[in-house]
Amino acid sequence: AQHACDCSRGEEVTMVGRLRSVEACPKSGNASIEADFFDGTEEVQLVWIGRRRIPGIETGKTLLVRGRIGDRGGRKAIFNPYYELREES
Repeated sequence: AQHACDCSRGEEVTMVGRLRSVEACPKSGNASIEADFFDGTEEVQLVWIGRRRIPGIETGKTLLVRGRIGDRGGRKAIFNPYYELREES
């Protein structure tokens, strides 16, 4: 796994970290789930577009995520990341 602080825009990454917050944004037609993911080095915003709920995606959960680093409002973000729930450590 890589560290968020070492990743730059456009890179395909794999990281392990914890969800600090999760928010559903159920605007009609533009539903999304946004989560703040922290791997111990830097925060990355995870955005699942077109989703209103994802079982297991909750504050405090540990995940492995894969995706391409993008930018959202000046912050690192991964849109529609692949994820695996991990056992709490």
